[in-house]
Amino acid sequence: RYCLWAGKRLSSEEEWEAAARGPTNNLLPWGNQFMPNHANIAGKEDGFLMAAPVGSFPLGASPYGALDMIGNVWEWVTASSSSPADAEGSKKAAGEKPGVLKGGGWNSGGQTADISYRNSVDPALKSPTFGFRCSKPAGDSVVKSR
Repeated sequence: RYCLWAGKRLSSEEEWEAAARGPTNNLLPWGNQFMPNHANIAGKEDGFLMAAPVGSFPLGASPYGALDMIGNVWEWVTASSSSPADAEGSKKAAGEKPGVLKGGGWNSGGQTADISYRNSVDPALKSPTFGFRCSKPAGDSVVKSR
């Protein structure tokens, strides 16, 4: 609702992964090896017991400069239309799709905090580890040159 109010939308799963991965095929925005000073998923070792202020881990920026793509809070995305509705054991009504979260949160640990991991959950579920980022088409941005 917030994204719509702001004239934007949730990122699709593919857009989110492209922003996190850039032109590479890395597991993480900065490479393939987890580094505690690159994301908020290491508990008090990274300086934050819970969510950190946005941009607190500039070393974890993606090749495109996107920050906090791994750790801090799980991010809601619009599920890929080609991906299975992998809600194993879900008690959802027929045809109702699970929500998809990407990137891991401050309490995720390394196993689920990578670019390709999909966290399928009930869209009504609320958690302090869930967040979102809004997107808009690239043509909508205004670029000023000096």
